[in-house]
Amino acid sequence: MAGKQSDRFDIVNGKQLALLIAPTLCLAVAAAAVAARWYTRSVRRVNTINEDALMLAALAMSFVVVTLVYVLVFLGGEGLTSYEIQADPTKNFDVVERFWLRIQFALDICWATSVATVQVAFAKSYLRLYEKRVFARIACYVSMALIAIWYIWSLAGWISMCHPPGECKLQSKKSCIIIGSLHVFFNSVILFAPIPAIAAADLSGKKKAWVMVLFLLGCFCTILAVLRIDCAIDVFGNVNDDPIGASWWRICFSPIEVAVGIVCCCVPNVRSLPSWRRTPPLPTEDGGIGLRRMKFRTQSNGSSTSNLNAPPSQWMPGIKPQAAAFVTLSNESAPSERLGSLGLNEIKVTKEYNLDRL
Repeated sequence: MAGKQSDRFDIVNGKQLALLIAPTLCLAVAAAAVAARWYTRSVRRVNTINEDALMLAALAMSFVVVTLVYVLVFLGGEGLTSYEIQADPTKNFDVVERFWLRIQFALDICWATSVATVQVAFAKSYLRLYEKRVFARIACYVSMALIAIWYIWSLAGWISMCHPPGECKLQSKKSCIIIGSLHVFFNSVILFAPIPAIAAADLSGKKKAWVMVLFLLGCFCTILAVLRIDCAIDVFGNVNDDPIGASWWRICFSPIEVAVGIVCCCVPNVRSLPSWRRTPPLPTEDGGIGLRRMKFRTQSNGSSTSNLNAPPSQWMPGIKPQAAAFVTLSNESAPSERLGSLGLNEIKVTKEYNLDRL
């Protein structure tokens, strides 16, 4: 193939493999979390349609981000250095760099859309958390407005730098640091905002463990947000000298950060997911849902309670023992059906009567 131009890049190193595998796995986990959230909604009839829709939109945009990562790897040379591409006789570096600039700006725009959607969903969930705290609710609304301003400002800046068919140029270091720093700030606000409510709540050990897992995932997202500022942190090279090689860190962490954020937002809704085997409701004669069976159980600490089947005037003998009658209503149509714990669509009501007099 010497001397023959080729648009496609071969997979030759671990960085390229990481770009292809890690974002895809994280996207699959995020998709499972969103599916579980919507399933929980259908079972419990939780009225969080706005947040659920935002999670679905963030997942769709996350899929676009992963797709653009694949495009950058196979057609933009992501995972290689600029020097390796220049040394490849089958590649025209100027064409590759122009294409890479446009696609990576498109990826950044989709990434910003995803993370802004997730952050707004978090803020809306905090409105329910601080339902009776006026100041906290105002702070949530202000946070949503600031996130929207950050997103619009970032979008306008990126479009001004690269707008096909016009020229594309690298983002300035100052603009990169401002956009990245504000994103880290909003991530930190989202991470620490629920702490006062959690500290005031009386949580069980299991719920405390879930809170700790969410907090660690939130810290992980914030760390990724810091490391994404490749213009300020030269991990894999200098952005000005080797823009393609230095961007690997940012391109790899962008879809991972979005996926982890989606999982963090969905876990509170699915932490106690109902059984996947849903029992259908039992119809009554008029088509509604009703009780199918009534149980009658008795116990006594004085004498046999078999006389409870007699007329009420004969329930008490000469002496007055303590007797108790229990009436249980449930959805059981036969004595052999579901004698264990109650299912999802069952109702059980028990009333105790102390029969110490006529």
